[in-house]
Amino acid sequence: MDQDLLQEWFKERQIIYHLLARLYREGPTQDILQALLEEDTLAHLAQGEANEESRKGCRMMEEELKAQRENLKAYEAKLRQDYIHLFIGPGTVKAPPWESVYRSPDRLLFGEETLAVRKFYQSFGVTIKNLYREPDDHLSLELEFMAWLCAQALEGLSRGEWKRYLEGQQKFLREHLLMWVPAFTKDMENNAETAFFQGLANFTRGFLLQDLEEVQAVLDA
Repeated sequence: MDQDLLQEWFKERQIIYHLLARLYREGPTQDILQALLEEDTLAHLAQGEANEESRKGCRMMEEELKAQRENLKAYEAKLRQDYIHLFIGPGTVKAPPWESVYRSPDRLLFGEETLAVRKFYQSFGVTIKNLYREPDDHLSLELEFMAWLCAQALEGLSRGEWKRYLEGQQKFLREHLLMWVPAFTKDMENNAETAFFQGLANFTRGFLLQDLEEVQAVLDA
């Protein structure tokens, strides 16, 4: 892949990872929903090299979003309820957004898995803002870390220093994100009360699986 194509690829992936991080951190706020509508983001993501699972997820989100475009404020409130229902509670959290919950036998936070994620961040000089007060392995933080690695690779293109960051992405996808996100997104799908969150689950899972394939192909080229 030549440098111009690599540049576009890193940029697009950075945008997608950042968007996903925001959706899992803040929920689908009105400004995010408005931007998705105005910029036809979901239609764009469903095109090109997207796999079937990614396309299905985008279609689900896009169809529901367009159907609710005239009543966006009420729709945002409905999505907020679903976000709380899935990721916060009260009661049992239906889709806990932390790696350690899915990978530790006791489904506990701040365990070995959380520390492993922290060490991975630190190997690239990254420390999360709320260290020791917030689990390092929240999905939004892991996705934002991937966006940061894309940005660093982009900056390193002109110096020939991008490969280290791409290898980091490959390793983080293999050893962390794809070790738990498929199960997490299945829980999302099974418990979501809106097509938007069911679609987001499909898109997240499909995108990560495809991204690993693309990363491996670029590294092997």
